Amino acid sequence: MGFFDADAEEMLEVYLLEAKQLTEQLSAVLLDTEKKNTFAKEDIHSIFRVMHTIKSSSAMMGLKQLSSLAHKVEDLFSQLREQQEVMKAVPQELFDLLFAVLDYIEDELERMVQPDYAPADAKDLEENAAAYLSRISPVQDEVPDEPEEEVQETDNDVIPAGMATKNGVIVKILFEEGCRMENVRAFMLIRQIKGMCSVLETDPQDLEHSPGSSGIISEQGLFIRFESECKEKVLEVLERGLFVDKCRVMQERRPVPEEERRPEPEASESREVEFLSVRSDRLDHLQNLAREMLIQMMSLENQLESGGMDDIREGPVHQIERLVGEVERTVMEMRMVPVERIVPRLRRILRDICRDEDKEVEFISNCGDIEADKSVVDYVSEALIHLIRNAVDHGIESPDERAAAGKDRRGRVTFSVESTVGEVLISIADDGRGLDLEKICRKAKEKGMLTKPVEEYSRQEILDLILQPGFSTRDDVTEYSGRGVGMDVVKNVLESAGGNIFIESENGRGSTFTLAVPLTLATMECIRFRVGEYRFSMPARYVYQFLKYGENKKNIQESHGCSYILYENRMVPMIDLRKFYRLDGEAPDTSMIVYVRGTDKEGCILADRMYEQKRIVVKQLPSLFGVDFRRKTGVSGMSIMGNGKVCTALDLEMLFGLYEKGNIWN
Repeated sequence: MGFFDADAEEMLEVYLLEAKQLTEQLSAVLLDTEKKNTFAKEDIHSIFRVMHTIKSSSAMMGLKQLSSLAHKVEDLFSQLREQQEVMKAVPQELFDLLFAVLDYIEDELERMVQPDYAPADAKDLEENAAAYLSRISPVQDEVPDEPEEEVQETDNDVIPAGMATKNGVIVKILFEEGCRMENVRAFMLIRQIKGMCSVLETDPQDLEHSPGSSGIISEQGLFIRFESECKEKVLEVLERGLFVDKCRVMQERRPVPEEERRPEPEASESREVEFLSVRSDRLDHLQNLAREMLIQMMSLENQLESGGMDDIREGPVHQIERLVGEVERTVMEMRMVPVERIVPRLRRILRDICRDEDKEVEFISNCGDIEADKSVVDYVSEALIHLIRNAVDHGIESPDERAAAGKDRRGRVTFSVESTVGEVLISIADDGRGLDLEKICRKAKEKGMLTKPVEEYSRQEILDLILQPGFSTRDDVTEYSGRGVGMDVVKNVLESAGGNIFIESENGRGSTFTLAVPLTLATMECIRFRVGEYRFSMPARYVYQFLKYGENKKNIQESHGCSYILYENRMVPMIDLRKFYRLDGEAPDTSMIVYVRGTDKEGCILADRMYEQKRIVVKQLPSLFGVDFRRKTGVSGMSIMGNGKVCTALDLEMLFGLYEKGNIWN
């Protein structure tokens, strides 16, 4: 049996959701206040409320150590709140304590989903918080409790029409101000009295599945109508409920004889827009169903076309296809999250490294309101953490070095996000020392990573060497680098998400790492084409123009085993996939030349025949192909066509990179 009992297990998902939102809020407040070295009144109150909520919620879940720790920090900020409105020159000791508490809470939240979870010891943190509190607390004189203010009757005390004429006890519950997720608090309260009541009704209804009711409860309170043989016991449970501020009996109505009853008119329905918290695995399942529907739709369309049933294909089937597409688009929109949600985590990583390495770095975020699929954002988070670490550890110089070089003592790391057609470009830029090309070449040579003489490497090829497994320019090992693990991890993460990484650097001026990732991992707008007996697809966002092969043969030239074509007064590479993949046959004169341009590469693809542009399901390559298959072939995945045949998905950036290096697949 796990740590949590049955009731707590049922509420664990909601608890984790709320607690993670609170830790994100706490992290943002701490990072901002540490930068200003000041606690404003709002900051003190915000931290107090976060700790108060975590304390109460954790107690409800049976997490005594976490609740006790939050209680200690809550007491600390309760004292600060009473002593002063603004706290200037905040001691670093206090920030260190709060960040340590934050780390403990986040670690506990990560581990709670494990079946063998057991709370970690928080005694040292509690003692540190208690010691700090004792130092700032004045000697307290005992003060008599103030009499509770009499509650004035307001419009919000009007009993809901659907309850007012019914039998039983009607109670109004008011929760503590700022307790958040009032619908969840109400749901847990109702669970506690359910077994003691023969009749139980709430307003608003459906507390468990209607987060939108939180606002109603916050403004108007929770109304409960119940009938029970142990009325006093029910009222006692309600009064002692977690976060319950006030519990008032509004009405008690006994049953009336049958003949005196009047039929009640049905209450009119009033609907408002509600926001639901949906589990991501359910969205994943719905998305998988939409993808499977899309595959089956293409299969049906192909069968109808081959059977001469064009009328059905153009009528009902077309309508079904449109509806399937709408379902898929809706699911995609539901999965979109702001890329900016990564920022607090990046700021925290940067803050910790700067403290450890005694560097001063300003973090600048330019995200706007750009969104991407949650899976994509989660994927790139790991890569961005590596890039932030490298930017500070490798790129940004020490304050003295920067001053000697005529730079501001404080370095700068900029996080930028741009949106293009079907793609998001995420950049981490620093104004540090830049990448040392000579040192990169020397280290690569020492590790046997060079495949040709150094002088034959282009600038971009040298920069790309840092993406190789085991590569590091550090001579010593630190907590953050020097072990040869990092940039190859970034590359692997990007490739798993169907993206690429591009590097720019200028000696003494800094470096920029740009991640190009698709907006979604589910489906992709692609153009399908044929080469010989093989089918291929490429992202439609890269395709710019089609040219006739027969009319442009004269513009094609060979150089060092590669083909180039004159396009808009410049020579760009042209890949004949027959030659690249060693397929049989020759390209017919009726072939098409497709000009494509990505984030970093451009060129042309020779295709025998163009099929269609369509949103398709691109499946990842099975693990049996190995992690290097994509890098060696330029193949990113595969899809199933309507006739059941396999269509190979191409990574054009990777493909042109291989072609320019002369790496013909074998």
